[in-house]
Amino acid sequence: MANQIHSIGNSDYHNDLLTKYHVISAKLKKRFLRKPNVTEASEQFDNLAIECDQKELCQYAGLCWLAAARCQGTLGNVLAEINFLTKAGRSFIIAKNKNNQIGCSYSGEENLQAAINCFGHALTRCQSQEGFSMMSASLAMELASALDINGISNLRKSVEIHPTLRAINTLSSYYIKQDDYAGALHVLTELVEFLTANNVSVRTSGSYMSILQRCEMTRVLLLLILQPTPQRLSHSQAQVLEKYAWIEENSNIGFRMDENEMLLLQSLVLACQSRDYQALLELEGELWSIMNIEQKGLLNKLLQTFNKD
Repeated sequence: MANQIHSIGNSDYHNDLLTKYHVISAKLKKRFLRKPNVTEASEQFDNLAIECDQKELCQYAGLCWLAAARCQGTLGNVLAEINFLTKAGRSFIIAKNKNNQIGCSYSGEENLQAAINCFGHALTRCQSQEGFSMMSASLAMELASALDINGISNLRKSVEIHPTLRAINTLSSYYIKQDDYAGALHVLTELVEFLTANNVSVRTSGSYMSILQRCEMTRVLLLLILQPTPQRLSHSQAQVLEKYAWIEENSNIGFRMDENEMLLLQSLVLACQSRDYQALLELEGELWSIMNIEQKGLLNKLLQTFNKD
């Protein structure tokens, strides 16, 4: 640990921090007939981390908070240990981003690995305790956000531990970025089932309605791109296409979708089922106005798919 700190720099201030770190660490050494004061050492590591953080020496701060976490682990204070591990992980991520900005990618990767280790340890500690599922899911989500496209496994872990709208939506977007449309469809189907199981669909909150509308449109696009056989469709996925495959008066436009959006989606489904590429091109402009960036990308993919046929 001391060697890691020493490698960061050789300025007088850095050496002063190293000296302080050594002094605190010395208090943890066992002496004859004297137990080390772990609580005091933890507090001092925390204070030193705060000092480093204020000086924007994020890697230093991360190392000090990691040392404080080890002290709390020795004392058996799980919540405090998780708190310090999380602070350390965040500091390493900030250090990683700063190093990448100035072109020090090697140092950035070292800090990223340190952050992954900190969050991973925090997750392990959370999962060993009852009632920590929400915190565990939040930590997995935070690490996934820092890893961006490489954080799919952490996002999946977050969803498995404690499914939240943000985690599920982000996970589906990551799958779409990787052209894993089946994975995205599966996740969004789980989202609808999660909302339905928790009676979210009956709420009047505009934000929930917006999420359901966006999810509905994305699922339609994914199903049209994948063109799964009836045997491979789940019941809820089959219901999505059936809803838009028949044009009826007074049709159920669920999730408070307005009539124009409903008609456009019905036209899209019918055009795809009849393999009418010209009709798809004519619909593109109108659909564009009701779609977000991700859905526009899926619509382009759908047009490319039918243009190849």
